[in-house]
Amino acid sequence: MGSDTRERIIEAALKLFGERGFAATSISQIEREAGLSAGSGGLYRHFSSKKELLTESVRARLTDRSEWEAFLAPEFSITAMMESLAPGGSITDTLVTLCHIGMARLDHDRDINRLLLRDNSVDPDVLDIFRRDEYELITSVVTKSLVELSSGAQEDWRSAAAVVVGAIVHYWLVTDIFGGTHPLAIDADSYMRATAELVAARIETARTPRGTE
Repeated sequence: MGSDTRERIIEAALKLFGERGFAATSISQIEREAGLSAGSGGLYRHFSSKKELLTESVRARLTDRSEWEAFLAPEFSITAMMESLAPGGSITDTLVTLCHIGMARLDHDRDINRLLLRDNSVDPDVLDIFRRDEYELITSVVTKSLVELSSGAQEDWRSAAAVVVGAIVHYWLVTDIFGGTHPLAIDADSYMRATAELVAARIETARTPRGTE
């Protein structure tokens, strides 16, 4: 029962933090959202402070990887995955799929993303958890995929991966701000394909031996 209550508190806190911001959310509001008696202090049986609740909530959500766990495995191969999903697909098709996987992860972390990207009152320790346990890991997966797709060509793929991740985050963020629709009415498939085509062009250039262009 205690574990169930703790989980309800975490879910309630993330929802309210994402909607209202950290500073604007009270303990009583979280207790009410979690089905506890507002103002009863029931939250403090599980967390010593609102700051601890935020830290533990972010950590719990980010470590919930479920189907994304496979992408962090040392043996993960983006080309092998694509061959099983869509045999014969192009580099662009592979990158589009990778972008959509990233979008799904952003949706999974929706409340955290809303909080961290819009609320400047978040403690630096929480930002560090996000940087270490999410941003760096996701960027490393994209970097590894770009290296694989380029057949190991010597390029700054880490910077390219940061650009890809940034493009996906930007689309998610502005679409979320505008209530689920991109302000230029660009749908997700078109945006992801445009992003993928730009990166695919760089990969193709990197794979072309010097002097054969």
